[in-house]
Amino acid sequence: MRTFDYVRPTDADEASTRLRDGARAMGGGTDVLTQLDRGILPADEVVDLRALGLSGIAHDGDGVRIGATTSVAEVERDPGIRERFAGLQQAAAAVGSPQLREMGTVGGNLCQQVRCWYFRHPDLQCWLRGGETCYAQIGDHRKHGLEPGDCISVAPSDLAAALLAMDAQVETSARRMPLADLYRRASAEQRSTLTLEPGEFVTAVEVPRAPDASAYVIAGERAAWSFALVGVAAARFGADVRMAAIGVSNLPRPIDPDDPAAGLPGLEMTRWKRRLLETLASDAGAAVGR
Repeated sequence: MRTFDYVRPTDADEASTRLRDGARAMGGGTDVLTQLDRGILPADEVVDLRALGLSGIAHDGDGVRIGATTSVAEVERDPGIRERFAGLQQAAAAVGSPQLREMGTVGGNLCQQVRCWYFRHPDLQCWLRGGETCYAQIGDHRKHGLEPGDCISVAPSDLAAALLAMDAQVETSARRMPLADLYRRASAEQRSTLTLEPGEFVTAVEVPRAPDASAYVIAGERAAWSFALVGVAAARFGADVRMAAIGVSNLPRPIDPDDPAAGLPGLEMTRWKRRLLETLASDAGAAVGR
């Protein structure tokens, strides 16, 4: 068992300072503690953000604001989200198991690391972890992405797909930006799919206006407690339908409702996902009246 220091600051500046010095941020701990225990992305200190007053769901006019340390289960159960943001409620219900949803937080779900088995292997240092090789590309990559690159792992956050389709904004300890700008393709210089700077952490996410209809559909290996092989969210605003997908690319990806697999050629073992993506996009579109 690896050891590390645990701190629970009540001041955002203290949290930022500790994170800037190399500590890891924690919400519910369902992902980060596993990483630390396995030495995947080690750190000497964990900063628990749950005492910073970042929890809660506020319905304001036509929109909704959700604090970063709000549990995924709270999003799933909230009557207002169920009524006006059905796709987000469905995405929350698709996350993990009931126990994990009670512990896992919205911010943690949006910022979780990829679920690639090579990235998560304690004895391997893949490209995304700073190594030289994407082992998936020379090994088993049946569940990986549909586009080539230095890393072919896929974005795992169900909430990100739903929120991206709804044109959500994310607030951090330093700025406000479109949710899409929270993510980036990892590079040789920066092996991270998040744009957060040292010391910066997510504080809230906001959907400015409720869609006329929304839905989230998912295909996994099991009906429950299964990460998405592909997940597609759709949100309709009048006649405009927006879609986003996970499980197909490094990042939560906006997709064209008329050609969902555009720009996603598929790899040797993943081309089968193109058909799945197209089918789920059709199902999501039908669910919002497209």
